[in-house]
Amino acid sequence: MRAQAVPRETWEALFRAQGMQHPSSRMRMLDGFNEGWIAFEGHDNERRTGTLPLEEVVRRLVDAADAPSPDAG
Repeated sequence: MRAQAVPRETWEALFRAQGMQHPSSRMRMLDGFNEGWIAFEGHDNERRTGTLPLEEVVRRLVDAADAPSPDAG
């Protein structure tokens, strides 16, 4: 799979074909990212890495999902 640009004039039809009934909000959000008036905080080149192997991360997530809720009592 490779990334490719999708012309904006095709977005509405594409989103509707994917089952979205009201695509205008998503289109405005994408416009915001593309035009720079919505941005993620932090530096553009900021990269964070962890020290745990992927298997350990997944195991901890699964264990947490399996744990009883504190409210279940």
